[in-house]
Amino acid sequence: MDMISQLSDDLLIRILSRVPTKHVMATCCLSKRWLRLWSLVPKLDYADCSYSNENYATFTQFVYRSLMSNKAPVLETLDLNLGSKCQAIDVGNWIETAVVCHRVQAIIAIIHPSNERGTMISLPSSMYTCETLETLELYDCFRLDVPFSVRLPSLKTLKLVDVDYADNKVSSLTRLLSGCPNLDFLLVHHDNLDVALMVPPSLGKLIMYNNGRNQKGSGFVIDAPSLVWLYVRDDVLYDFHQIEHMPNLEVAHVEMTFAVRNHKFLKAFTCARSLTLCLSFLEVLSPCGMIFHNLVDLTLNTCAQGWWDLVTRMLQDSPKLRSLKLTDEHQLEFTSIETPESWKRPSSVPECFLHSFEIFEWKGYKGRRGDLDMATYVITNATRLKKSKFSSQPHDDSEGDRIHRDLNSLQAASPHLMFLSQERNKRQRVET
Repeated sequence: MDMISQLSDDLLIRILSRVPTKHVMATCCLSKRWLRLWSLVPKLDYADCSYSNENYATFTQFVYRSLMSNKAPVLETLDLNLGSKCQAIDVGNWIETAVVCHRVQAIIAIIHPSNERGTMISLPSSMYTCETLETLELYDCFRLDVPFSVRLPSLKTLKLVDVDYADNKVSSLTRLLSGCPNLDFLLVHHDNLDVALMVPPSLGKLIMYNNGRNQKGSGFVIDAPSLVWLYVRDDVLYDFHQIEHMPNLEVAHVEMTFAVRNHKFLKAFTCARSLTLCLSFLEVLSPCGMIFHNLVDLTLNTCAQGWWDLVTRMLQDSPKLRSLKLTDEHQLEFTSIETPESWKRPSSVPECFLHSFEIFEWKGYKGRRGDLDMATYVITNATRLKKSKFSSQPHDDSEGDRIHRDLNSLQAASPHLMFLSQERNKRQRVET
């Protein structure tokens, strides 16, 4: 205790900021000095998982007391992790107190739903005009009643996961985003998101999940001219997808698991340095003058319709490509799509094969029709290839033997070939 007493108030407060709020309040029993310090801690976090229905009033009183007693010049974080026992009026009051009385900088609120989605929690109107708020994360049982006038000048991070809206989703999101001129990071996770994301010009990172599997929607538009990092996962069957050109894009991960009717949106990614694509195309890609002039690393998923044509196209149009990874893995259940026996090779040896291409990986190699032809073409034509790596999980010994024979035929052409096989649930490794 004597050693701790020698520490400055600022350092003690920093230490207490890393301790759960319920334990911070307990330090007031140590001495008069601690009685003052606990109320200056700039981070408050509350979780009700250890409170039963019978003593939940104790938890509610604890939150009100500690929140109202806080005297920190600025409340850096209000973190709420609550279950279905919480009352909407209490949660609204706690957020409003943090906004109005404590100049809160970050609100992170998770309301875990019960088996049946219960009462939805509305945010206080004062939150939509909070000048100090820099981070807002809302999960599950929230309903956003977005006013026509929103002013969040300091907001840089916004995460909306499975929240609801008091009126039209498109207009609500549009109003909310229009009031965030300095937004840098946006995460939107919804079911069947029919929306035009006209994001602020400042936005640098966008994550969009659309989990309406087996649902249909009219479509979505993404217009983010300053975007640097993009992640899109879309499981909805849309009539159209439109993604505007992003000249500053560096990294993009795009999964569209239903067939894409128009591949022209790929033009939005021509400035990216790293691309991960899982796309199904209804029609074979045709030349349209897209050059991926900065692309260095490319990952393509082989579970999607038309992936073989996408390989050909991307090799032809990526003059600086250094690494190509083909993978058969996906978070959802898909039937593997066979490569056609007459795989269409590039019309000429891709420029990247002559100057920059060094790494070729194929995870989930199945030795299907056209697979060996494609692998042979890459390995024999990439003059600067330094590493090639294959992994496979055959269904039986005969399939495993066939894949081994096929890949062994490539070893003479590539001294750096690494073949990983998995048979009878035991991984074997052969290197040359």
